[in-house]
Amino acid sequence: MNDLQVTLEKDSSHRTATWIELFFDLIFVVAIAKAAHVLLHSHDGHIENIIYLKYLLIMIPLWWAWTGCTLYSSRFDCDDVIQRLMSFAQMFCVVVLAVNINTDFDTYYRGFLISYVSIRFFTVLMYLRASFSFPEKKHVSNYLALSFSIGIIISLTSLFFDGLLRYLLLYAGIAFDIAMPLLGSKRLKTVPVSSHHLPERFGLLTIILFGEAILSLANSFEKLSWSLLSTSMATCGFIITCSFWWLYFDNMQRKILGNIFGHGQSIIYSHIFIYVGLGGLAAMIYFAVIPELTLFEYKKLVAFSIVSFVIALQFLHFIFYVKTIRNRLLINSVIFNAALVVLLYFGTSISLVMFGLTFLSIIYAATDNYTYKTLYQTINTTD
Repeated sequence: MNDLQVTLEKDSSHRTATWIELFFDLIFVVAIAKAAHVLLHSHDGHIENIIYLKYLLIMIPLWWAWTGCTLYSSRFDCDDVIQRLMSFAQMFCVVVLAVNINTDFDTYYRGFLISYVSIRFFTVLMYLRASFSFPEKKHVSNYLALSFSIGIIISLTSLFFDGLLRYLLLYAGIAFDIAMPLLGSKRLKTVPVSSHHLPERFGLLTIILFGEAILSLANSFEKLSWSLLSTSMATCGFIITCSFWWLYFDNMQRKILGNIFGHGQSIIYSHIFIYVGLGGLAAMIYFAVIPELTLFEYKKLVAFSIVSFVIALQFLHFIFYVKTIRNRLLINSVIFNAALVVLLYFGTSISLVMFGLTFLSIIYAATDNYTYKTLYQTINTTD
């Protein structure tokens, strides 16, 4: 057994993030921040629907590029010299990718495409290396290397076209990439992800998105002087962020961390909606402090952000909780969403919407926590 194999076999199920992974996340903050700022492009009180689409089209490849690196690390990472050098190369590509994140897709297209494809190319090289180092696991590493190579080729063909077709080809390649692990679920289960490492990694990126919401709050005061209203809106934004943090990480800690097995796809694919929602939360807080949107546009932003986050959270409840608990948690979510609809329908001002959402978020987080503890104790007592 070579050194690479020895490193990997050391209690991989309980491994934590390495320093190089944390460094990678730090570099990724730049790209995440640029993506979240896309939703700040308002015009005459409106965020055009095309901006929401562009936001999604930027977030999806960002999420998938980061996910590809994370999944490799969860199954095969050894943190040796070659692995670190390839990770550094990916970090450089992430920096270039961040530079090319812009709502003007046409101008920055080539830079965005090449940097994204380069990140994926190094991921393919990592899997090919794993095939030689771990021949007993090459049925997984070869499958992923081949699948992702095809996705890269499909995306690269977009360089030969202009207009809508090139974007269709770029995202066809990304869609192929995303679909192949789903189609190969049975194969991937034979080389399971780490039940601690994978949720920890996704939780760390979630922390970055929560941090972006707080940063958005702080940055908003660079354009606006302090006042009772702006301070109140900032306070509401902070409380909402803390409430959502509580909802997410309480569930991550008590039922998800250490309890996922196999391919871990419920964690992987639900988090794109969590990340999209949290990026929207950052914009939502910004426009609450700086009221540049019309009331209708602000309500649309709130609905887009909050519903994305809550639905993804409820999906995780459905996967990881026993039926008795998840049904009660689902009821809490339905009540929260219904109350949110009422608030958005009858809210007569942005400040009223924020005050109402703050109240609902606190109640939701407290109820979620109380429901779990009460039912968990009841189940244990019955058993």
